[in-house]
Amino acid sequence: MRRTILAFSALALAAGCDPGDFNSVLDKAPVQYISAPDGFGSNVGRTLLPLAPPADKPKMAARLLFAGTDKPSLAVADFDGNGKAQIQTASSDDLGALGLGADQSQGQGGISSAAWLSGAGGTGTILLGIPDFVPPQGQGTPAGRVAFLKLVGDAGKIDFESAQIPADGPVTEDHFGLAVASGRVTQAAADEAIVVSDNGVHVLGVTTTTAVSTTCMGFLPTPADLRRSLAVADFLAGGNQEIAVGLPVKGGTGQVFKVQYGINPATPTAPAGLFCASKQGVPNPVGNPAVGGFGTALVAVPRGAGQADLVVGAPPDRAYLLYSDGRTPKMFTNGDPMSEFGQRVALIDIDGDGIEELAVTALQANVAGTQKAGKVYFYKLDTGDGTTPIAVVNDSNPIANTGFFGIGLAELEFNSSRACAKGKDAHVPVVGDDMGIFTFFRFAGAADPTKSILPDPRCFAQ
Repeated sequence: MRRTILAFSALALAAGCDPGDFNSVLDKAPVQYISAPDGFGSNVGRTLLPLAPPADKPKMAARLLFAGTDKPSLAVADFDGNGKAQIQTASSDDLGALGLGADQSQGQGGISSAAWLSGAGGTGTILLGIPDFVPPQGQGTPAGRVAFLKLVGDAGKIDFESAQIPADGPVTEDHFGLAVASGRVTQAAADEAIVVSDNGVHVLGVTTTTAVSTTCMGFLPTPADLRRSLAVADFLAGGNQEIAVGLPVKGGTGQVFKVQYGINPATPTAPAGLFCASKQGVPNPVGNPAVGGFGTALVAVPRGAGQADLVVGAPPDRAYLLYSDGRTPKMFTNGDPMSEFGQRVALIDIDGDGIEELAVTALQANVAGTQKAGKVYFYKLDTGDGTTPIAVVNDSNPIANTGFFGIGLAELEFNSSRACAKGKDAHVPVVGDDMGIFTFFRFAGAADPTKSILPDPRCFAQ
């Protein structure tokens, strides 16, 4: 049960709000740390999923689901207007209903990733990827499964046992559930579940387990951390959503495949289905890293007219912004090939200006003499040269900062009507480490690029 603060990059001081008010509350813990609940083990902060707070809890400002990846574990943090969290943890019976019970035959892994399927008022469906699941009587490589967890807004509580519909992977697939996302790839009327396995991409409806699948990427052995990267958006500017899948060791340096639904031009007489529309290797002349990290992490960047660009993490020291219009990609780097920069990427509006910044994890960056402690770098996407961050954060605790700070990244939006009587909604960066989760509050000051970006805790002062 540690309590720690975050250290911010040494930029020129400026607050972007009333200095007296800012300084008076800056030391009142603008950071909250949620340590691992009992039974979570390690990898606590890798799977993070922001959720809408329930409509029937007006004082609840935000909600966050988190899950362990190396042990069966699942919990939800509900934040009040002061940023304090109450934790609901799934029981062993709840986990058993998902196929995450203590039965040794079902495998020992946890939840690789999670996605939100459409709903309103705090209700809806959560998609969970469980790639290490072994069906009863199964043996050998885990087949994997996904589960649909129904949420209800009853008094803000989550019934982890409600309306669960487990879906095991196809018999020809291994590690079904390596990554999950939601989208409407087949132009369905409702969100669909996008699921990745060792060598396939699958699209499932919420009310059926019948999958539309493709293995056009070819087989690729599962990474040791049971994780793939996945993003869904209109990347090809065709008016439909596509699936981007990162395969970080494919072809020696890594590749990103764009999977599309429709009539494959290569087989025009075949019925509509999923097919690989394109593949992307390391951009040239932007750069070509020597190791196969390209595709380790992905995040879609929404643009106008429903189109999207794509950010690709490429450790050990790069990330790329790939433009949908074919412009020369933009490269981001911290210049440290030992830091594993690019292991995680996310979009977070850290300064409240309505424009999301790019967050990039350097999972093994050194901090104050501590080796491989981890940092998160923030960059403006469309300005700057990609080498100068506007902020850098890390766990400043000199004893505990070896916990892989940055293994998870997410943006948690605090509802302004519940959290702060004035001002915009707070866009809160959430950073996971090996043993817990950091939530820290909206930055201020970016309207003037010469000013530093500091946490703005005005809405959350004690």
